[in-house]
Amino acid sequence: MTTQQTTKKSGSKKLPIAIVTGALIGGAIVLAKDPEQRRRLKEGSRAKKDSVAEYASEVKENPSEKKDDLVTRVRNIVNIASEAAATVQEVFNNQGREITDKVKDIKEESEEIVSTAKDAGEELQEVGDKAREAKEELSSDEEEQTTPTAGKAFTPSNTQDNVTEINTRS
Repeated sequence: MTTQQTTKKSGSKKLPIAIVTGALIGGAIVLAKDPEQRRRLKEGSRAKKDSVAEYASEVKENPSEKKDDLVTRVRNIVNIASEAAATVQEVFNNQGREITDKVKDIKEESEEIVSTAKDAGEELQEVGDKAREAKEELSSDEEEQTTPTAGKAFTPSNTQDNVTEINTRS
């Protein structure tokens, strides 16, 4: 073991001792300066001493009864703690199920929303495609109307023929 490790070990042992020593010194200073604190400490100490002495005398008089009483109280405490733990577990399980169900509902609703959005996107794409087709059709018809066609001159009567042709295509 190196000296550094020895120093760390001895330092770690000194800290709790220093804390306890500081607390004792601080308590002594408070008790020395405050007579009310001294009086309360004395009364509290006497009361605890009397309580412990009374319990000890009762145990001496009837040790088996005190033992049985203590065992019964401990069992009651254990039963109460077990019931409380079971109740907490039951509440936790029920809440967990409710949360799980809500999460499933939210997931299903979000999947439906995503599906609806995809469908709407596809339909909008189709509408856009049809609008482009209509635009191209109109553009090509306008070009046919403004330029002479295969030996025909552009006349108002040709325009009527083109409109009839557009109507029959649609």
